[in-house]
Amino acid sequence: MNPRALVPPGAAERARLTTGLAQQPAAAARFLLGQVLVRREGRRILAVRIVETEAYLGEGDPAAHSFRGQTARTAPLWGKPGTIYVYFIYGMHHCLNLAVEREGSAGCVLIRAGEPVKGLQPGECRGPGRLTRALGLDTTDSGRHVFDKASRLYLREGTPPARVGISARIGIRAAAERPLRFYDRDSAEVSGPRRRSTA
Repeated sequence: MNPRALVPPGAAERARLTTGLAQQPAAAARFLLGQVLVRREGRRILAVRIVETEAYLGEGDPAAHSFRGQTARTAPLWGKPGTIYVYFIYGMHHCLNLAVEREGSAGCVLIRAGEPVKGLQPGECRGPGRLTRALGLDTTDSGRHVFDKASRLYLREGTPPARVGISARIGIRAAAERPLRFYDRDSAEVSGPRRRSTA
């Protein structure tokens, strides 16, 4: 990857990425496939290409954290597109989400898996818990924005997948049948099953 792609994006790239994030959650989840997450840790740079996402539709989605209304913990979901929401689950895993659509909507995208681009090994980012562990993310990152200068995590443009797979979301009970999981069909780093439709 070009080293220039591992620094925060310029104004024109931020504008393009913001336009992609400011879509309905399903469209934003597809848009995020192929984009690159970059994590700064002092002088160390880690980067992954997003290869698997899930869309959550805001307060009308029984599977979404926003379903029961806003709390101090879930407030980032109502933020501007690109606001980071990290939650802790099962007493052992952190999960990374990005707010999408528009400020106040609470739609978001769960980042389920990524392909290592820099500083990480294959398999380290296969699954939402492994991804956050590899990138060193936790709940202290919640509320930051992927274009904030102070954020440890930022977003860069990448290469969209040639083939996108679509399936039901994984590991939930409510509204589990909705086809809101999207993944790069040609990536070995996808965490879940490869089934259902292709687009």
